[in-house]
Amino acid sequence: METVTVSEQSKPLSPPDLMERRFNGMQAIRLEFVSRLMRLDIQIITLSIYWEDGRNFMDVPVVQNVQRKLVCATLPRVSGKFDDMVLLGYTYDPDAKAKADAELDRMVELIRDFSHQ
Repeated sequence: METVTVSEQSKPLSPPDLMERRFNGMQAIRLEFVSRLMRLDIQIITLSIYWEDGRNFMDVPVVQNVQRKLVCATLPRVSGKFDDMVLLGYTYDPDAKAKADAELDRMVELIRDFSHQ
């Protein structure tokens, strides 16, 4: 288990702050994925893009050493895995953003390849 700290103060984040950062990261990553798919000019039902077991892990008050799955339940069915630390740091940490963006690029490429067949 890792600790996330507030860089200015170097103190660990409280459980409510961790949960808020995770929620914000989840929403920002999902929105970025939807935005990238819209740029492909393909029809997409945004309700088919969801975090697998999202309700179960969104409110976890600690950092976990696990990956979370973002699912696009369309044809083709595509999913991407994101470390909990990436979700927590996506909107704050350039390294976390870079890791998430690479996974989103991979997911979009799979959908792009399928839609151009």
